[in-house]
Amino acid sequence: MMEQTKKFIDSHFWIWAVLGSLLMWVAVGAASSNFNISTLVANGTSASFLGIAALGQMMVITTGRGAIDLSIPSMITLSAFLTMGIVNGNDANFIPGLLVVVAVGLLVGFLNSIIVIYLKITPMIATMAMGYIISTASLLYNRGFTAFQVCPILLTVTRFRILGIPMVVYLVLLLTFGVFYMFMRVTYGQSLLALGQNKQAAFFAGIKVNRVEMIAYMLSSLFAAITGMLLSARVGGAFLGMGDTYMLDTVGSVVIGGTLISGGRASPHGTLAGGLFLSLLITAMQVANFSLGAQNIVKGILIILVLIMGTKNKKSA
Repeated sequence: MMEQTKKFIDSHFWIWAVLGSLLMWVAVGAASSNFNISTLVANGTSASFLGIAALGQMMVITTGRGAIDLSIPSMITLSAFLTMGIVNGNDANFIPGLLVVVAVGLLVGFLNSIIVIYLKITPMIATMAMGYIISTASLLYNRGFTAFQVCPILLTVTRFRILGIPMVVYLVLLLTFGVFYMFMRVTYGQSLLALGQNKQAAFFAGIKVNRVEMIAYMLSSLFAAITGMLLSARVGGAFLGMGDTYMLDTVGSVVIGGTLISGGRASPHGTLAGGLFLSLLITAMQVANFSLGAQNIVKGILIILVLIMGTKNKKSA
């Protein structure tokens, strides 16, 4: 019985993220003397923006060999600037703005994959370098930037509520289900898992590993770009460094949610739960008057502990 329970927990590691979120919700309510559903909804909304970017990060991590996309924060910032600059509060410009954001996101992901796959640069180094390039592009675009009007379409997506829950939450739940279905039923998702487990074996099995890996990087940058577009509507503008916190938080959401950092196992629903847990954890630390540095230390320690647990579970499997 104990062995069966252990195997169940090992294969459903995301349960800890769900339980942790519930406990953290109770803790936040107790600390603020304001325990209600609105606290969960507010943090769920924040976690939704993080969840989109984290799902993209999960794609890259699933490719294996310790791959992490460090260009995500810069992509979010650049996307926010492009959205505000092109759309500029006008619904008529929404589609052109969306097309540009999507195109830039896909291009950045494509370039990341070329550097990693064909130039054989370590993923973290390659994406970090790309992040610096994107940050410079944002800095250049920022000069004389004065567009701070949000179009009604984006306001509706990020702020309109259905049954008291913002539409963006439903959007992320739908996206998470789509990614989950991809891994369960779509050939690409199964090929991505196979790539992360053993690249050479996947190649000999007839999987076009380079194409699979390339798409993973493109999806990561695309999701980051969409995050930046939605985030610009939430905060009502764009500013340099607005995506910086997403570097640690996307990785944290992924590993806390049960995705193996070594690749080959992905948990979309766990990633979303991990994002909710981090959002509630940050809220709890803010209520407790933790400094930003202290918050990052706590998150860093938490991620290390989760990685240690995941490594032990993998060795014992």
